[in-house]
Amino acid sequence: MIRPSTMPAFLIDAIKFDPAALILPSRDRRKALRFVVPIPAFAGEELCYPLHYPADMRQRDGSSHPLAGSLHPKAGRPLEDWRGRPVLSSDGSVPRGVVFFNYEDAVFQGVRSSGDGIVIFDRPSDTQARALQDFVMAGGGPAALSSVGRVLALLRQAQQIGLDDRYNSDLAYAHRSLTPVADLATGIPAFGLHLRVGDKVRAVFVPGPARVGDLLLGAEGGVFLSIAVHPDSGEREVRTVSPEAFVDTYTAADGSQLDLADLPQERPWLQ
Repeated sequence: MIRPSTMPAFLIDAIKFDPAALILPSRDRRKALRFVVPIPAFAGEELCYPLHYPADMRQRDGSSHPLAGSLHPKAGRPLEDWRGRPVLSSDGSVPRGVVFFNYEDAVFQGVRSSGDGIVIFDRPSDTQARALQDFVMAGGGPAALSSVGRVLALLRQAQQIGLDDRYNSDLAYAHRSLTPVADLATGIPAFGLHLRVGDKVRAVFVPGPARVGDLLLGAEGGVFLSIAVHPDSGEREVRTVSPEAFVDTYTAADGSQLDLADLPQERPWLQ
């Protein structure tokens, strides 16, 4: 087994997306579903790496991850973005909110408690969505998620019902790229079951094992998506998804089924 310290390593900006495949979010309703929870404003905790990786951290085949329960090499330091840069507020301070673990990508993430943060749960069933919605409403609705403990309780509940692929974003993304599912609409902005909408994005496959910033790619590799380019800074918005999730949630530009072999490969550490 290749140890993390000896894996090929690269920065996210080293991925050129040239050439890249043009793809679409799947038009299959289940695959495009997202459950969204807005996080209200409260003091929160500093968004820094915890002391340890979760003891229940696992690999994508369900087996225990070799890093499960081990010390995190960046413990106490601010969370980093996909480019390996510390995520800081405009004044240089560490933002506050809630730190949580994304079990799909096996990385720590943090949602801000500034009033514009959201947590997104990928590919819920209608039953899971109703269960999570009922849990939030029974506790007083999204506005009552006003402490670190309450948000963590929501995340634990989601994991118990099978929703452990979760990540942070903000209200601007929800308004731009998600639309409420009419038959399960809550009437609360950015809360409840939504469908992902959007235009074509570019995709490349990076073989593993490898390390990109804080993300460890397993032997199955990962698919990197160039979602958008910021109009002012020119920076790209890049996401990574597992090969399994990619095949399950994206189609070719013409709507046909995709296979990993259809994607150009990049080995950024060789460039």
